[in-house]
Amino acid sequence: MNPSIKFILILIVSLEITVILDYRVNLVVAGCTIIYLLASRLSWHRYLLLIFLPIIPMLGAWTSFNTFGSREMAWVMMTRILAYVYLGAAFSFTTHMDWLLDSLEQNFHLPTVFIYGLRGALSFVSRVKQEIKVIRVAAMMRGVKMAPYSPQLFFKSILISMRWSSRLSTAMISHGFTENAPRTHFKKVVIKKRDIVIASVLLVVMQLAVVFL
Repeated sequence: MNPSIKFILILIVSLEITVILDYRVNLVVAGCTIIYLLASRLSWHRYLLLIFLPIIPMLGAWTSFNTFGSREMAWVMMTRILAYVYLGAAFSFTTHMDWLLDSLEQNFHLPTVFIYGLRGALSFVSRVKQEIKVIRVAAMMRGVKMAPYSPQLFFKSILISMRWSSRLSTAMISHGFTENAPRTHFKKVVIKKRDIVIASVLLVVMQLAVVFL
């Protein structure tokens, strides 16, 4: 499925179950996403993560709402958390970020500067993690221990990111990048009729579940 269509579909379903207080609808959503995740043939450790990740927040919601609210609301909140976790997994585990950005740029015409800014930020994530390690090691050599939440660590990381962003901007300009100029794409991302049909059918199933359950 086209990643942008998938994103919009998951966003609509997520917003809808936010205002629907019916645990059966939440179970239908979770069941559909489980089928999709099983069909995606993920690695076994991701399936284990999906099994154990919702347990603690679901137990917390059940205990809290069952104690201070009602049992019906506890069921709603517990199954809603389950649906949210699986909806998020259905997107994040099966969608490549580069493909999503290509789709947003080509199919929904988001500004190219915005798309390339996101690409640059995502490419810097691993470098930022490594740079944080270097900053902490350098501080330890001076006898200063920096905690992960240290303001100095955040401040230095921000300064390094600003320097990298300036270098990235200079590199893009030197390679001929021009804002709002027409661009060609090596990899075309198209929205197929099948994607729209599948998304429409799933939304209809969602509405039927809301009405008849």
